[in-house]
Amino acid sequence: MPLITVIMPAYRASGTIGRSIRSTLRAMPRDAQLVVGLDGPDDATERAARAVTDPRLVVRAHERNRGSVACTRELLLSTDSAFVAKMDADDLCAPWRFRLELAAMRHADIVCGSGIRFGGGAVPRPSYFGSLTSEEIGVLLPFTNPMFHPSMLARRETLLEANAYAVDSPAEDYVLWHDALLNGARLSKIAAPVIAYRLSAGQISGAEDYHRRVEADPEVRRVYQEWARATGRGWLLDDGGTPSHPSVPSERAAEVLTQVRPVTRPYARHQVMHHVEAAESSC
Repeated sequence: MPLITVIMPAYRASGTIGRSIRSTLRAMPRDAQLVVGLDGPDDATERAARAVTDPRLVVRAHERNRGSVACTRELLLSTDSAFVAKMDADDLCAPWRFRLELAAMRHADIVCGSGIRFGGGAVPRPSYFGSLTSEEIGVLLPFTNPMFHPSMLARRETLLEANAYAVDSPAEDYVLWHDALLNGARLSKIAAPVIAYRLSAGQISGAEDYHRRVEADPEVRRVYQEWARATGRGWLLDDGGTPSHPSVPSERAAEVLTQVRPVTRPYARHQVMHHVEAAESSC
């Protein structure tokens, strides 16, 4: 049984998967494996994946396309390592990723890192370069998703207890973070960039209707409502507050900002006050 299994669902990624696999293998410790799940018939992507020769690489071809979430669930359930990492077939892995994330796992059950966004004709730009405690992540989740899913390293039992990837959702990571917190798991974001996150026209999150689908998704609404009530912030649901449009009176926003460290406060203020200003402008 390896210490870490890195799971990589892939479909129509023939132009990027080779570099993604190689960068991940370079970063992985020896006691780890990378399992690529080809989500349906995709000869070009399969050829590109199998062109990489490494005993730590396993490539599995599935007969039909079931979607990324179902493919990720199958990869999770069919492996047995103590830790599970996520990697996308079009991103790049930093050489220091797993060394830093394993160190952070001493005090956490799920760890993500920062990232550098690149591609799509845009100038490469970083995500928020700051660490977040589990408490801060819980405070911020009603207003933003501060965790890069493809940078995740998690304890297997934490993912299984949260029933990760069991139900399809356009925001499966957002659902996972909430369910893990509701189960008492400790989440952590480290400041160091551990992945290069590729922007492309075909991304699910780049679709015109993505935010509408996320807001309407039953799983997203479920965890948003459960977390608001569990943390004593039912006011987030007032006046029909939703994950995309939380109810945030000015006095509540000020209260939220006292719940994060001073070093985190500028980032939190930007995320929280955006919703206050949007609500006030609609009045």
